[in-house]
Amino acid sequence: MDHQFLMSAPAVPLPAFTAQFDACGERTEPGDLYEALQARLKREHVPFSVLWELTHVCNLDCVMCYNVLQREPELTTAQCLDILEQLAAAGTLRLVLTGGEILARRDFFTIAERARALGFALDLKTNGTLITPERADRLAALHPVQVDISLLGATPETSDAVMRGKNTLEHILRGVRLLRERGVRVKLNSLLLDRNIGEREQMIALALELGVRYEQTFKISPADDGTLADAAAGRQLSRAQMTHTLVADASPFTPRVPVATTRTCSVGLSSCLISPYGVVYPCIELRIPAGRLAGPRQQRFAEIWAGAPIFNQLRFQHTYNNLPECRVCPINAYCEGRCSGLAWKDHGDPYGGHSLACQHAQARYAQQHPGEPIPETPLQARLAGRPAVSREDRGQPIHLLD
Repeated sequence: MDHQFLMSAPAVPLPAFTAQFDACGERTEPGDLYEALQARLKREHVPFSVLWELTHVCNLDCVMCYNVLQREPELTTAQCLDILEQLAAAGTLRLVLTGGEILARRDFFTIAERARALGFALDLKTNGTLITPERADRLAALHPVQVDISLLGATPETSDAVMRGKNTLEHILRGVRLLRERGVRVKLNSLLLDRNIGEREQMIALALELGVRYEQTFKISPADDGTLADAAAGRQLSRAQMTHTLVADASPFTPRVPVATTRTCSVGLSSCLISPYGVVYPCIELRIPAGRLAGPRQQRFAEIWAGAPIFNQLRFQHTYNNLPECRVCPINAYCEGRCSGLAWKDHGDPYGGHSLACQHAQARYAQQHPGEPIPETPLQARLAGRPAVSREDRGQPIHLLD
């Protein structure tokens, strides 16, 4: 599903470019032994991977940020250390620490160092602007699997405009170089927006020059409260821009017609999200509370993981058979971006479609069938007040887009 190419760079591992346009990586083709292990853990519902937002505090104010600061206090150091013990006891192996900005927490290294002592494989997500030589030393000492850093422009003007800070690109590149000098594996992540799409090739070139992996994606997430920030409104790439990007990358793709038991993502199977306030959610997009690890009515993590109704519902019902619009969509074989969380944010139904996934599927269809009319999706038909037509409705006219 991923498109990768490798080019050599002096004194560094081969960098990989990934056009990561799918949802949460639900693969249908055979993978390697690690993917086979992940598949088994999903079947057995082991909480293999936990994404933990340590804080919503950040030194930047990116236009597309989805975090919503709450009035309640964030978890204390002692509470975080206790949660680490609970996760280890529950079988969690991979821990992804993110924010906000993780380095904005004064106790970040206390938490991260304890996590490593407990044997977690650590992935770290940071904007990179707060990395100093001293912090780079401590980050390297954690031996993270990978440090993900945002790259939202290839010029100082664009980077500052999107991240709404000063000298952001300079600080990001400094942080990347400090980590690479210490042998830390780094990946640059670019969310493609109308403001930076013109610098896409330059961002790829920067990653290659630095000798790091690079990933690009289309998705602007609505805020955690379901709203789309004014600054992000209108920044999402159009279907034509998505199509152009897919064509330019020549990313390989094989249409796969889903069956009733096909899942569009792995939500609820072997991963979850913990917020800075100790609330457990199915994933970073689907903010339906499963339980709390701190505060009123707090529970142990293992109890929430095993017994929360939302987890059990998603584990056994989140298949195409229960996605009424998606299962009859005439281009669902081209859909790789459907997200239950975005559907829930769109209209309160995690089993519905969502507009961005429809545009994404149409862009993929256009890449695979250049010059052909693009079928409308059932969700688009409903929103336009037209009756939906599925691929099963042989002989019926399907509304086509230009």
